[in-house]
Amino acid sequence: MKPLQINKKRPLPMFWVVLAGSLLGFLLILLLQPQREAINEQQLPWNAYFDEQGQLHALGLTIGQSTVEDASLLYGKDLEIKLFSDWDQSNKSVEAYFPVVYIGSIKAALALKIAVPEARMQAAFENGKKMTMAGSGGRELELFNADKLEFMQLPITSLTLLPRNNLTERAIEMRFGQPDYREIQSDGLEHLFFTKLGLEMILDPEGPEALQYATPASAPR
Repeated sequence: MKPLQINKKRPLPMFWVVLAGSLLGFLLILLLQPQREAINEQQLPWNAYFDEQGQLHALGLTIGQSTVEDASLLYGKDLEIKLFSDWDQSNKSVEAYFPVVYIGSIKAALALKIAVPEARMQAAFENGKKMTMAGSGGRELELFNADKLEFMQLPITSLTLLPRNNLTERAIEMRFGQPDYREIQSDGLEHLFFTKLGLEMILDPEGPEALQYATPASAPR
């Protein structure tokens, strides 16, 4: 009588074991990744518009109405608030600066000019924490936290977006359309004006473009 034969299964080659493990790990990563939030179309730079009351909506904010606090809800808490002036202490302004913001796939910096009453700005200037010279030759003043918290509740008067990647002429035309007019200003740079967007785009071949949003009454000149 022949002994009973037991068929033993051959082990899978190591290649298939590794491949199956890799596929399983990849599927787990996909399942565990947090879902990306849908892009707010109103935050896209080319979707700025004026409403029926003449208020400018840009980058998800409303000029003259939204505050720095509102901006921080959209773009995070990593921001700085400083007071700037010319070297002779004239032309004071208070600005908030977000070093990094993301709007969809756009990586940029964002600066907001704040509507601070002149007397209140002068008081903050005299009570400043630390004065340094700005790169433009003006003065840059670090503020105390109490002033910063107060200024975060005041409305903004303009927005300036500084994309990390340079915009080509083709990209500008595809996203923003043709400018209403363009001119070379005293800074030697070309400025493109998109009236319906409340946008002045400054093209700098040696640096990032600057997209400035402001109503005609508050537009920088």
